[in-house]
Amino acid sequence: MYSKLLPICILALASCSNPSPSVPLPTPPNKDTVAAAQPPDNFRHQVAIVNGVKVHYVIGGTGEPLVLIHGFGQNWYMWNRLLPEFSKHFLVIAPDLPGLGESGRPDSGYDKKTMAADIHAVVKSLGYTSIYLAGHDVGLMVAYAYAAQYGAEVKKLALMDALLPGVEPVWSQTKASAWWFGFFSWPASGEIVAGKEGVFLQHFWPLVGHVKDAFTPEETKEFIRAYSQPGAVKGSFRWFGAFDQDAVDNKLFMKHKLQMPLLAMGGQYFGASFLAAHCRLVADHVSESDIQGAGHWIVQENTPQVQQDLLTFFMGK
Repeated sequence: MYSKLLPICILALASCSNPSPSVPLPTPPNKDTVAAAQPPDNFRHQVAIVNGVKVHYVIGGTGEPLVLIHGFGQNWYMWNRLLPEFSKHFLVIAPDLPGLGESGRPDSGYDKKTMAADIHAVVKSLGYTSIYLAGHDVGLMVAYAYAAQYGAEVKKLALMDALLPGVEPVWSQTKASAWWFGFFSWPASGEIVAGKEGVFLQHFWPLVGHVKDAFTPEETKEFIRAYSQPGAVKGSFRWFGAFDQDAVDNKLFMKHKLQMPLLAMGGQYFGASFLAAHCRLVADHVSESDIQGAGHWIVQENTPQVQQDLLTFFMGK
């Protein structure tokens, strides 16, 4: 079965201290700088310094905490369409992963175990010890590492359209076949793409998408802005450079299967074909969601179904 799904797997993978008070993003230094996108009115930008790393996030809403972790090619703004409805039911926290956007660019710590610890420290700094959690693409990998390390603190987990490094039988084949894994993890790749982030992203996104022009002009502008910040492309490529360490960590994590309810959510033309079976290798209580008509960018390619399926999962008994 896995060998038949390998081509789909390859594409799907393309994929503590106290926080400061609510802070504005930096004022553009000149007229040519693109301003950062703003979240809905009931959300605010915040920054925390945790484990020596600056983590920017947006936060808003009412209820129990729901943490949303973005993946490669996007930033916190990938969730913006969902924030108004989600904030009616949850206190939503959507960070920028270290290496990108307004978050810091540490010299190390891009393995998903460490990035999960950074996000966990943000949650703890806000005073929370129990959350709902979702991650897409690389964010799926971080969300899994969070749940594997802090399982008693995760009520429910949604993993969205990617695979886990080191979880076989398909990981090794996929890693060897996906050309972008090698390019992104090459130390010089960030310098090659720097200054050409818009061209790069606008040619990369369609490779793993199904719906044409799935991103709004505002989303396109914000994603390009986030990756055009100094050092951001290099930082995000380091997520891929850490995959070998992630594989080592995940092989240890999966010795103890996750016990919280887990939703495996994949696009019809990407992860839906294999993700639930993959997740059952690391978790005991897996349900699945097949996002119709969608490729890898499921939040943008079928927003209504993603929103409904996530709410049904997180709010269900």
